[in-house]
Amino acid sequence: MDSRPALYSPTGYGIHDGEAVVRTPHTVKTLQGAGVEPLIALLEEIDGDTAASELRERVADATPDHIDALYAHDLVYDARAISADMRAADCGHMLESLLPAIPPESHHEVPARLQSLSVAVFGNRDTVSSVLSRLQAAGVTVTNGTTAEPDAVLLSEQLERSESWDRANEQWIDTDATLVKSRLTATGWRFGPVLTPTAPACVNCVYSRVDANKAGGRLYTETVTGEPPHLRAYVDSLTELVFRVLLKQVPRYLDEQFVVYDHYEQTVETPRVFALPHCEVCDGI
Repeated sequence: MDSRPALYSPTGYGIHDGEAVVRTPHTVKTLQGAGVEPLIALLEEIDGDTAASELRERVADATPDHIDALYAHDLVYDARAISADMRAADCGHMLESLLPAIPPESHHEVPARLQSLSVAVFGNRDTVSSVLSRLQAAGVTVTNGTTAEPDAVLLSEQLERSESWDRANEQWIDTDATLVKSRLTATGWRFGPVLTPTAPACVNCVYSRVDANKAGGRLYTETVTGEPPHLRAYVDSLTELVFRVLLKQVPRYLDEQFVVYDHYEQTVETPRVFALPHCEVCDGI
């Protein structure tokens, strides 16, 4: 495969008695056999700038099969997946995290795919301004409010049940977009639900169930001011989530449910989202 191999960050590796161990942020692989030494030698040469064909020339006994094996084991990615503008905007590590789920032969198509996609933003833009800047650096079109056929709808709430939630919900229902609801809280953040176009529930279902069963849900009513210590982590996590949604890699733990993260207690809760019977908004859609 004609490519420009790059290492995931961070990557560690070592070899002893013909057995190699390679550790990346998403996997640990043990490699054995006669071809191990050329594989490790290739890892030592990979810099993200050198083409695969040139790398093979630098390493004795390296063949195209060795390059293919590195991709097959998810140990490298094609550096063409992340443009210079994306790296300058600090998007690199966020995109790296989702590349293992994309076929390596399609990595080079990621920049063009992102440039063809759009996000409609509703609600409070202040806490997500850095997220939007990164999306735009990747070529994603970011619009303010209702637009024609967005690929994703981002509802950024300062207070639960903000004025814009119903418009975001309507935009999601009227299009084939995926909706992402997010909120920065005083102690962490609240992601979800993430609703794909075929999801059986909507945001109105969520709030109506909270109203019907106060014991089964709660609304966050505090307003966050300033820059809490977890703001950077919130921005990074939300940026990665939106990239995943755009590239059809919605995390299973967020599909039709919430993630409530407490930065101080280091706890994560994942309450499920259920459809409201005869919902006046989404029933029969």
